[in-house]
Amino acid sequence: MKVFTRGEFLAILLEKKHKIGVGGSHGKTSTTWMIYALLRAAGVEASVYAGGKSNGMTSVSAGEPYVVELDESDGSIFKLKPDSLVITNLEFEHADFYKTPAEMLKSFERYLLSERPENLIIGRGYDLSDRLFAMFSPLSFPTHDEIRSGVGFENSDCSSFYMKEGSLFFLSGDTEIYAGDIAEPTHILQNRSAALLAAYEYLSKKGLALPQIDREFWKNVPKVDRRFQNIGTWHGMTLVDDYAHHPSEVHALIEQAEHEFKNFCLVFQPHRISRFTAFYDRFKEVLKDAGCLIILPVYSAGEKFEGRASEELYEELKSGDNFVFYAENIDKAAEIIEENEKKFYASAIVSVGAGDVNTVLTKLMSGEDK
Repeated sequence: MKVFTRGEFLAILLEKKHKIGVGGSHGKTSTTWMIYALLRAAGVEASVYAGGKSNGMTSVSAGEPYVVELDESDGSIFKLKPDSLVITNLEFEHADFYKTPAEMLKSFERYLLSERPENLIIGRGYDLSDRLFAMFSPLSFPTHDEIRSGVGFENSDCSSFYMKEGSLFFLSGDTEIYAGDIAEPTHILQNRSAALLAAYEYLSKKGLALPQIDREFWKNVPKVDRRFQNIGTWHGMTLVDDYAHHPSEVHALIEQAEHEFKNFCLVFQPHRISRFTAFYDRFKEVLKDAGCLIILPVYSAGEKFEGRASEELYEELKSGDNFVFYAENIDKAAEIIEENEKKFYASAIVSVGAGDVNTVLTKLMSGEDK
């Protein structure tokens, strides 16, 4: 019996369908659901095939276009031939598959040279995606630094992003579309910008317009499971679960947690030994200023790989004024939180990682019910 990867199966299933593909190192699941929500709000009976769940669902089948999240982790992104392609960003990741940044970049270059879609959007601000942008001159949206500096971005098709009175707007034709407030975490504004641009490109070719958008619209966009997901409370603290597993994602998560809560405790579980080893120094840099940090063993995800251990990270970060703990397992992490909750002065407990770290939050809640 032949076994197909998800990417291979979707390439066969959707071969003759109009597809908007969403790939990249970070933010692709959220961006996929945002594009879908924008198209539906514009009256288009779109479908979505995402890699992450929203309200327990990964897909909704209706009509065209099909908004499809593409997975670069195993190269299956290169199986699908979308009519429009969004690469949210490109940063070295999946060291078990690509081995080096140069190899990852070369794979994307070959893909775009052989199968360049009709509409191409590439997010900038990372070395690899900046090089792709320079090579293919696609559409784009503001980088992290541009947003923080209050600088907009204008595309060759005259669609543009600009700042006004503390907010980010997308201009399509004569229509000003609200993308969010500058005070919001930049990765959220970038995901929305990519989604607006992709939806606009599709709708404009169909003679349709983007829907009216305000703060309430963005609040009601389908929330993605395990993406800064509020799962409850414990002793007055908000419990949040997030899938972040790359240093850039953990950095963005910390920015969002600071924006939402100010004081919080991170429970960090590295995901895959190859990733933790490849980005060890960056993880250390990102986590060194965490006011409260509990570190768990690396979640191997079945990977057999010799590399760095999370105890090393604990030993390097434990000196200083911050609360830094090492927990041998989930039960120990919950125990540390229970024993130290009054010392933390935290408004939230945030579980971080793509493994089973979120079970520490369910343990806290189940213990409260006893």
